[in-house]
Amino acid sequence: MKRNKWVWISMVVVLAGILVITLLNESKDFNLTGDIPASEIQSIEINNDSWNVVVKESMDNEIHLDIEGNQTDKKKAPVAVTRKSNSLVIQQVKQIGGALSAFTFHQAGTITVFIPQNTVGQVRMINNIGDIEIQTLATHSLVIENKAGNMKLNQVTADSGDYNLAEGDLNIKDSSFERIDVIAKGNDLYFKNVTSSVMNLYSKSGEIILGGVVEQGETRVETKSGEIQVNYQTAPASLKVAVENTKGDMEVHLPNLLAAEKTDQNVSGTIGAGENSLFVKSYSGSIGIK
Repeated sequence: MKRNKWVWISMVVVLAGILVITLLNESKDFNLTGDIPASEIQSIEINNDSWNVVVKESMDNEIHLDIEGNQTDKKKAPVAVTRKSNSLVIQQVKQIGGALSAFTFHQAGTITVFIPQNTVGQVRMINNIGDIEIQTLATHSLVIENKAGNMKLNQVTADSGDYNLAEGDLNIKDSSFERIDVIAKGNDLYFKNVTSSVMNLYSKSGEIILGGVVEQGETRVETKSGEIQVNYQTAPASLKVAVENTKGDMEVHLPNLLAAEKTDQNVSGTIGAGENSLFVKSYSGSIGIK
């Protein structure tokens, strides 16, 4: 009976402590909106610590900001928006709010930016942790550095796309680039109906799946370990092919491929005049091309 008494006392003390800490960490709503003429902005940079980032199309000639979340640091706003000449910088910083500030039981916040098509020259995102969603964006240059967080891009058009990824899946569909370069450490890369004159995809580990591929320009796909799938919309008519696989299954089913070499580890050859090119390489993992 005495032991049960001390157990109950300990539980009461713990619950009281949690209540006090929770009260000390009580957050308040944070809201920030703004409208800026797109003609005044040449580049947008988003530095994000832990919130989600959403980019959508603006239906007028202005850039619109809609930022909502929670503020746990009473002395400092979680997001700051500044203008530097023709650049717009959005900075989301880590909040300090007491002993339990590291533990979040709800979504901290979302940064939403509406951008008119073909008005802003460069959009750059540096993301620590948090998901990124881009829906209908047309720009000259799109640069993303992502430490952790999933990314979904849909209906994106850019002259160049540069992505440096540490963790989190990359999913791009119905998009077009003149050149796209992806360097990933441990990420799955999914492309559907994506066209590019020059496409360089590299993942240290993780699968790379390309669906609805259009025969165009130069495509290079490489992974240290992981599955690679390349599926063309229609059979290529003028393509130079080189496929290497150090360890793993490999299937290449391309009609009219005149093979110069065909082994368990290497398949190379040409379809038609070979005006376009496909290079695929894996050191450990299956490869399927059709």
